[in-house]
Amino acid sequence: MIRQGWPYFEGWPFQERWVQIDGLGIHYVDEGYGSRPILLIHGNPAWSYMWRNLIPATSSGHRVIAMDLMGFGKSDKPNPLLHDFPHHSRIVTGFIQSLGLRNIVLVVHDWGAPFALQYAVRTPQNIAGLVVLNTFLTTDFRLPPAVAAKITPAIIKDSALHPEKISEEAMKAYWAPFPDDESKQAYQAFARMFPDSIYHPSFKPMKEIEQGLTTLKMPTTIIWGTGRSGATYAERISKMIPESKLETVNAGHFVPEDSPQEVEKLVLNFLDSHDL
Repeated sequence: MIRQGWPYFEGWPFQERWVQIDGLGIHYVDEGYGSRPILLIHGNPAWSYMWRNLIPATSSGHRVIAMDLMGFGKSDKPNPLLHDFPHHSRIVTGFIQSLGLRNIVLVVHDWGAPFALQYAVRTPQNIAGLVVLNTFLTTDFRLPPAVAAKITPAIIKDSALHPEKISEEAMKAYWAPFPDDESKQAYQAFARMFPDSIYHPSFKPMKEIEQGLTTLKMPTTIIWGTGRSGATYAERISKMIPESKLETVNAGHFVPEDSPQEVEKLVLNFLDSHDL
């Protein structure tokens, strides 16, 4: 399914595609060719535009797919009440199933990681490799409510160690999905998605992921921007995933935007070293 595209955004020449999942049009791009697809999944409050440098770098020898979570980027916006962990995770799983993706290399960031990792711990036989960037994969991770409530697309540049690399045109692209108060409810909802008790809707799936990390046997690299938060949490995650390799980058949380060339190099090295 192909729709009329948005206006051109800097560095975004890719054909836009949509697939219907749970009655929502989920936007994605699909570049290159190969038997082992690379699936890129962003977090909050970004969209697949974050991967605009990595897509051409990896699509010369692979099929590279980047999806927008529901409510983000060019994907349809659901009822705000549907922004919870189970629904977002179901959309990601439904996307993989709808496209018939097999033998996948996952490249995931922020909230995109737990949504995708639930699929990975349930269906490890379909994951050939895993690249995890700054995220949270345990039930005890906490983001101060005052911080979470202030997250807007502006944080992508404000939290960067190299803000001069992020142009105003790029920031226009990040703000474009949120033209009014109703659309902004997508990223605002994520402040409430961190599990603060065992009864929270995110707790059970996050616990499933946390316990499942120790069973993952696919090649895994963790690329972590340590400029703002250090490496302590990344080291903990790396110890939980068997034989994973931790690569630290002098960047903020949105490391693909802050240090795109270094992320590109590390991802290509990961693919080459594991013959993926």
